[in-house]
Amino acid sequence: MFAFFRNGGTACHIVRIAHVPGEDEVLGVDHASCAEHVQADDWNKPSLRIRALNEGRWGNSIWVKCVHATGASALLTRDLDVGAGEAQVNAVRGFEVGALVRIYDKENSDYVVLTEVGDKLLKWGKETPVNRRHRAAAPTHLEVLEFEIHCALRDRREVFKNLQMHPSSRNYAPRVIASRSRLIRVEDLKTKSPVPHNLPEAEPMVKLAGGRDGSEKVTTEDFIGHDFGPGHRSGLSALAVLEDVALLAIPDAMIFYDRERGPAGEMKAQRLQDTMISICENLKDRFAILDIPQTKDIEWVQRWRRRTDSSYCAYYWPWLNMVGPDGGRSRPTPPSGPLAGIYAQRDTSEGVHAAPANVAVVGADDLSLRITEDHMGLLNASSVNTFRMQRGVRPWGARTASSDPNWRFINVRRLFIMLRRTLDQGFTRYTFEPNTEMTWGRVRVATTQFLEALWKKGMLVGGKPEEAFFVQCDAETNPQDNIDQGILICNIAVAPTKPTEFVMISMVQEMGTPQGG
Repeated sequence: MFAFFRNGGTACHIVRIAHVPGEDEVLGVDHASCAEHVQADDWNKPSLRIRALNEGRWGNSIWVKCVHATGASALLTRDLDVGAGEAQVNAVRGFEVGALVRIYDKENSDYVVLTEVGDKLLKWGKETPVNRRHRAAAPTHLEVLEFEIHCALRDRREVFKNLQMHPSSRNYAPRVIASRSRLIRVEDLKTKSPVPHNLPEAEPMVKLAGGRDGSEKVTTEDFIGHDFGPGHRSGLSALAVLEDVALLAIPDAMIFYDRERGPAGEMKAQRLQDTMISICENLKDRFAILDIPQTKDIEWVQRWRRRTDSSYCAYYWPWLNMVGPDGGRSRPTPPSGPLAGIYAQRDTSEGVHAAPANVAVVGADDLSLRITEDHMGLLNASSVNTFRMQRGVRPWGARTASSDPNWRFINVRRLFIMLRRTLDQGFTRYTFEPNTEMTWGRVRVATTQFLEALWKKGMLVGGKPEEAFFVQCDAETNPQDNIDQGILICNIAVAPTKPTEFVMISMVQEMGTPQGG
């Protein structure tokens, strides 16, 4: 990740994966777990489980503490009898449903949980009865009892005040922290201690403990993940629903081969890469940057590459010796991380039509394996992108893993990804418009203007616009059968910078459900 941003990356979705127990598994030392601390109440019964936001050893560095506090206060204005369920007071500002309230004078105290707040009137339920008589002239005070949770991770501090333990309160601790904290979550352990002894005990700062990464036994299923709906997605499945993703890279995919040399490790790493490619091909809006395991066998590298035929991915080899954030000795690193940064940097400075090649890799001081010019030629012919030591370490190749000459180059495929993404978004404005010559003309004009702007930027080749692209959206592309089905078709042909031949694509727009008359 450091290498991605160091090489020009500006925005990145990071999906953390870990090995978690399945439905029939018991949490063990090989699984990822959250660091946590069980907070006792005033009677030393488990009250709250405070845990890190997600699994991993990082949570073992979080400090937490609970603090008692008081909130709003008021005076009783009418005497209160034993068993009473309401109190008249001089003010109700700051009193809310679910709040724990102390009713006290010089001699007695009672504790109630509010169920209703009216005009200078406070009510509570039978679960928290008043056991003593309170006189307004005593005087008798009412005050809200609250608590705070403080947490810290290095220079980040979070403080949550006005917390309550009753679920009916809008300041119910688990709910407040779930919506606001970037560090922790809180679980109510439903202590049986009566109020006010159910409040978390005030104590000094303590560290969360027991967090484990679960990376030692991580599986391909953990990387691929699952999609059980919003808030319950993991791994690659979490990225599949994000529309702004342009590149996919998983440097850690190589751990399977490093951990399990031989066919078993190869199959696991290849299965993960196959899933990445499948996602890119199905969505048609992103591109995968793939690594090849460390080896000295050129033929083995070629075999790894030849098992794939897709224009939605590119392979890079060998690994790079990268200097880390600490500035220490460089170490062999899969190239997909820094390469993703170079892709992003070229997209920003030149455009997607520019090949992500011949750019110095920032932070790379050498290759993990030096290869000869002959080897580079062999690998390039096999569509394995290599690196050259020339004024630094530079990617020396921009080929996809496709056998189709039309899609041989990375910049061509990514140009068409950009075209499809942009045109898909633009064509939505014509949904439910009349499928007539007037709409076809508007489509032609808007599409022509867009492509002409790309041509002027050098993204398309040709001495004049008609040599760089053409747009057809008329009665020929939209016969009556298409109109009856609510479909509008616009054929677009463009000449990308490489190769120079035209590559045809068709844009199809659903125009709404036809209605009979």
